[in-house]
Amino acid sequence: MNPSLSIDRLSRRQQRSPAGEKNVSAITQKVSAVLVLLLALVLLFAGGRMIVAGIASYQAEAFLAAWEKAGNEPEARAWQIAHDAAQRAIGLYPVANGDYLDRLGRIHSWQQFRQPYAAPTAELSRRAALAAYRAAVVARPAWPYTWARLAHSKLYLQEFDGEFDQALAQAFQLGPWRIGVNRELAEVGFSAWPHLDESQRQATLESARRSVAYGPAEAQRLLKVAQHTGMLQMLCDSLNSELKSTRKLCL
Repeated sequence: MNPSLSIDRLSRRQQRSPAGEKNVSAITQKVSAVLVLLLALVLLFAGGRMIVAGIASYQAEAFLAAWEKAGNEPEARAWQIAHDAAQRAIGLYPVANGDYLDRLGRIHSWQQFRQPYAAPTAELSRRAALAAYRAAVVARPAWPYTWARLAHSKLYLQEFDGEFDQALAQAFQLGPWRIGVNRELAEVGFSAWPHLDESQRQATLESARRSVAYGPAEAQRLLKVAQHTGMLQMLCDSLNSELKSTRKLCL
């Protein structure tokens, strides 16, 4: 091989190399820019969906607040609007959202909450509530309010099984000083008293004591529940004299 020819070819390759590197660099930059743009579009789309989901969730929560204030079953039209908003929030959110699922469960729970326990006419709404709470505790297992509501749904369906036991235990363990949890556990426990074992009864009385100790309004609320469920004497026997005197109960 001619040495001068090899040197000449090497020289030409070296001359072309900077230009080739520039082309590769330019292509890399373009690809990176396209990827960044695509990622930005995906994030923008997801962010937009989450914003709309949040608005729908807020709308549903506003209906729930109104129903809780009134204390009555919602009108059919209002219930449907709230239900659709809650479903829309769940559908738009990119992952399972325990808060949104819990809200859907509460909307179903309110639909016919005045109907008697195990009422056939209310079974569909109560089954739907139970399904929503089940999904909610999977998405957010450490939230005691949903566990308490799940137990309440089982009470409305009169299903005192392992799931009911688990819901009571989880709510009691995870929310020891949350007044809303203690209030609901006391109500569920008093209503389901004949179906509770001894440890569940003691937990119910502890939730009741915590509710009474929280403040006068909670004490009066629980007093009405105890009277309605025939548990007034049991409640009074579980309170110490100081608490009775402070709250002016059982005197």
